[in-house]
Amino acid sequence: MIVPMKRLTLLGLKSEEKSILGALQALGAVEILSSQTAEGGDLPLLESRVQRLQSAQQQLKPFAPKAGLGPKPIYGAKALKEGLPAAMQLCEQVEELDRARGGLRGDIDKRRALIAALEPWRSLTSGIESIHATESIRYITGFLPEEGLQALQELGAAAEVYGGEKDRAVLIACLAPAYAEVTARLKNMAFKEYNFPQLSGTPQQNITALTAEIEALAQKEEALLAELGALGAQRAALCCAQDAAIIERDLAVGCASLGGTHTTFLLEGWARSDQTELIHETLERLTSKYYIAFADPGPEDDVPTVLKNSRLIAPYEAVTGLYSMPAASGIDGTPLFAPFYFIFFGMMLSDTAYGIVLAVGAYLFLRFIRPKGMMESLARVLLQGGISTIFMGLLFGTFAGMSWPDIFKGLPFASWFPLIDSAAQPIPMLAVCAGLGIVHMFFAVCIATWRCIQQKDWWGAIIDNFCWLIIISGLLMLASPAVGFPKAVATVGQWMAIGAAAAVFLFSGRAKGFTPGRFVSGAGKLYDVTAWLGDVLSYARIFALGLSTGVIGLVLNTLCWDMLFAAFKGNIVLTAIGFAITAVLSIGLHLFMMAISTLGCFIHTARLQYVEFFGKFYEVGSNVFTPLKYAPRHVEIAKE
Repeated sequence: MIVPMKRLTLLGLKSEEKSILGALQALGAVEILSSQTAEGGDLPLLESRVQRLQSAQQQLKPFAPKAGLGPKPIYGAKALKEGLPAAMQLCEQVEELDRARGGLRGDIDKRRALIAALEPWRSLTSGIESIHATESIRYITGFLPEEGLQALQELGAAAEVYGGEKDRAVLIACLAPAYAEVTARLKNMAFKEYNFPQLSGTPQQNITALTAEIEALAQKEEALLAELGALGAQRAALCCAQDAAIIERDLAVGCASLGGTHTTFLLEGWARSDQTELIHETLERLTSKYYIAFADPGPEDDVPTVLKNSRLIAPYEAVTGLYSMPAASGIDGTPLFAPFYFIFFGMMLSDTAYGIVLAVGAYLFLRFIRPKGMMESLARVLLQGGISTIFMGLLFGTFAGMSWPDIFKGLPFASWFPLIDSAAQPIPMLAVCAGLGIVHMFFAVCIATWRCIQQKDWWGAIIDNFCWLIIISGLLMLASPAVGFPKAVATVGQWMAIGAAAAVFLFSGRAKGFTPGRFVSGAGKLYDVTAWLGDVLSYARIFALGLSTGVIGLVLNTLCWDMLFAAFKGNIVLTAIGFAITAVLSIGLHLFMMAISTLGCFIHTARLQYVEFFGKFYEVGSNVFTPLKYAPRHVEIAKE
């Protein structure tokens, strides 16, 4: 159900603003409507603190103990806040070590770049400092393509060639008067001039010295890494501090969003109607100097949406959220589609072995990992989907690709399962899927009809919705003699369909008055009967996915046991080895198949709800209830 919302107005003393908002944040029951832009003040510093702690804990992550599978640790908000100062000192240590490492890496990179630049000149025996112009001699250093080396002899200057891959390092000496001519001719030879850095000694001596410096710097970096490694065990403290900083940052954002004067503050926002008393009690424990009022939303208000359902239905809110939350004035489709989702998922996966593995896996995930939020909801949906698959596999499917008659061979109930073998009886299975689809869509139209009645839109209820139930029912009755019903049923269905179609034709375009456009609209509306046919065919995907699960499972069994295992038969040792290899391969392939099939079932079952069901009555909303609350990333906050 959609929880009714109340417009909240809270007036209090400025001196108590932070304590009141802190209590409301712990409660997580109030969404603040910003009266001003939340910026300035301490917010940049608080945001910077969050980012610093995030960066520091990421720096220590490679050195921290590996986190095992399990739930997040539980802390009280007060305990998190108390650990923040010490964690900030640790953060400064990590930042200092990281800055030092960054400086060392920069120095090492500079030296490596210098070595790379000197490498082509390694065989030069003269000191770099000696290569400079004199009164009568000019030196030119640079790189020349391999094909230009022969032209050096025609320059009329002395030249020595050194290393390099594509371009060779070249040292040229010429008389001062010939310098301009030589450089001009070198340009035509694709010569690239290179100037040595301010160094002394030969290139080889400098390379050796730079290599030694890099080794010394690398040792210093290793020492810094060791210091970071020693701090790795304290990463959890930084994670806790980051969550504490997030809580304080969010509280500051809330405070910055309030209006008021120098002595008072004004909070306007939204609260759930089922939590108004809880908000009252929370404020009463803090102060008596406040004013609070709750009012019903007006027609101009953009009311946020929040859902509340039973423990069994609540996980399906995640499926609703993946589509879009309903409008506050609409209807929550979650409890309405949940039974269909449960049935369709099981029919699509339709393998009892997969259902057992999926249900047990989801249960263990929930039991030991204890996820929260969307992940928890999806895990519970898969748990229920696994349970559905166990039973639907008995009725319509297989067990790890094996048929039930083969499994129960020789037992009295061997012929009971499956109820319908989709591989051997495709037409009955398609009929079951189509029948469920019609029930699914009829239910959606009934909901739309009821919504119109609530809004006193009688024409919409009868013409736009209920008449379609009569039309489709009449057409089904018209075809009923094909399955053994009397012709009288077909006759009744014929006149039902004709009467309802006439009503749709005459009154669908009622808004246009008695004009030709009215009847054009009516005729166009009647064409929607083809859309109904297409929608019914959409439910064939239930049959298709269920069939593919069984067939692919059978193929895997054939490949593994009838072909691979058969190749190992011959003696006891080979048979044992073959059994082990085949069993591992078979289990792995079936698990992979189950994962892929589960993903497809989840998506296609959701698609049937979104398109065929929601499309007939669902009103989309865009504003989700987002209260001020604790939003930690690494821990769970215990209720205090």
